[in-house]
Amino acid sequence: MAVKIGNLAREIMKQLDEYGVEVGLEVEKVSKEVAEDTAKMLNKNSPKRTGDYAASWTYGVGDTKRTRHTMVVHAEKPEYALTHLLEKGHQNREGGRTKAIVHIAPAEEAAVDQLEKELRKRL
Repeated sequence: MAVKIGNLAREIMKQLDEYGVEVGLEVEKVSKEVAEDTAKMLNKNSPKRTGDYAASWTYGVGDTKRTRHTMVVHAEKPEYALTHLLEKGHQNREGGRTKAIVHIAPAEEAAVDQLEKELRKRL
């Protein structure tokens, strides 16, 4: 397809916009897959006293704009209140401290690595 020199800038901008849309759609797809995998990892690796906390992990769409897409992995109500206490430890009734059960930080690190690896592979 031949482009006249006067229309070159317009054509370049059109192609860049199309590429931006394609990249945005791929980022949304990959981030949803990574969020789903992270929620499953947290379901598997979370403390399981009754099983409710571990089963409460889910994901959803966070802030999404033209140039930014966010997925959020979180524990549902009422178990979300336990995340910080379990991850960091807390003071107990007898005055001592409970041991931290680190399970969120490794899942977050794995999600960041997986997202970067998948985006590099697909783009």
